[in-house]
Amino acid sequence: MHLASLNSQEENDKLEKYVTDFGYGYEHFWTSGTDLAEEGSFFWMSNGRPIVFTNWNAGEPNNFKYENGEEEHCLELWNRDGKGLKWNDSPCSFETYFICEA
Repeated sequence: MHLASLNSQEENDKLEKYVTDFGYGYEHFWTSGTDLAEEGSFFWMSNGRPIVFTNWNAGEPNNFKYENGEEEHCLELWNRDGKGLKWNDSPCSFETYFICEA
């Protein structure tokens, strides 16, 4: 198993329904998305493919820089403002849930 990659709206919607049905719809979830190799160029670490389908929260990705110098290079799912599980870039050190696929 490896961290999930989402390649279509259909996959994204199915995952959101699954997570919500289990009562975790307001948590944060890691995926395999990252731009660690090149800022702003996101790819799926699980398969090395560039991200084509996207479902970013408004204003994301923004690569926010924290006071400690850490930046946002990993892709999470997050229900910000009750708008459903949308994508957000976040510091890779953030400890949270994760979504895997086989």
